[in-house]
Amino acid sequence: MSAAPEGSPAAPNLDVSALTKANDSIRIAAKWLIGSSAAVGAALLAGSQLSNIGKLDWGWRLWVAIGGATVGLIAVIWAIWLATLLLMPVTVTIDRLQEQWKKPTKELKAAVEFLKREPRQLGEWKSPKGLKKAEKEAKQELQDAQERGDEKAKEVSIRTLTKLRSYRRSIQQVAQHKALEARFHDSLRWLVLATGMAALGIVSFAWASNPPAPKTPSADLENAKLVGVDLRDAELNGANLDHTDLTNALLTGADLTDASLTDVTWKNTTCPDGVNSNKAGNTCAGHLGPKS
Repeated sequence: MSAAPEGSPAAPNLDVSALTKANDSIRIAAKWLIGSSAAVGAALLAGSQLSNIGKLDWGWRLWVAIGGATVGLIAVIWAIWLATLLLMPVTVTIDRLQEQWKKPTKELKAAVEFLKREPRQLGEWKSPKGLKKAEKEAKQELQDAQERGDEKAKEVSIRTLTKLRSYRRSIQQVAQHKALEARFHDSLRWLVLATGMAALGIVSFAWASNPPAPKTPSADLENAKLVGVDLRDAELNGANLDHTDLTNALLTGADLTDASLTDVTWKNTTCPDGVNSNKAGNTCAGHLGPKS
């Protein structure tokens, strides 16, 4: 008989309270992850109320803002889902361990590998199959003792079954902890990616939905008639000169860097660098800075 007889090794000295505390710690961490992820999602939603996204025109900046918000929310939901998985119970039975002993699935791979590395957790058996066989034989011996009315044999069989069941519980608890631990480490790797996606989405949304205020021109001379005006050495950096008539104007030494010059009339105009617009193709383009 392969059941553990009198004098055989006792069930593994398993500290169940330690495993329970370890599992509780993992689940507490999962609750914190859920709470923090939900807070990020709330911050993203609250931030949308403080943004200027409603003022954006249809264009690339609006699409960047929408895309960033979408990526951020998806990442937050993904992070919450990953953390929620850690709160779900992990059930590992001897039957499942036996079925997956040679080719374990991803869920039980860590548990099976640990038991193979630490065979003492299996007692005197090399695999769950040996323990199941011992239990089967012990049950049969108990049944035979009951049929014979052999109380002593019955008592021995009951003690053997009790010991075997203790082994079973110990192995299952260890396997469940290792499976949960593996799930936690796997989730953490994906949570790092989800966190990065959420950060990228939030930053993109915040940047795109809050464009910089339009630069105020240093001077607004739109549609002005500046025929023959002396603007030598004038500081017109960033000025608005759209549709301005600069016929015969003197701009020697003036600074027109970054000025808006849409549809300007250049006729016999002395450009900032001293070139006459008539000799530069009736424009001062390329001659807008003071001559160095």
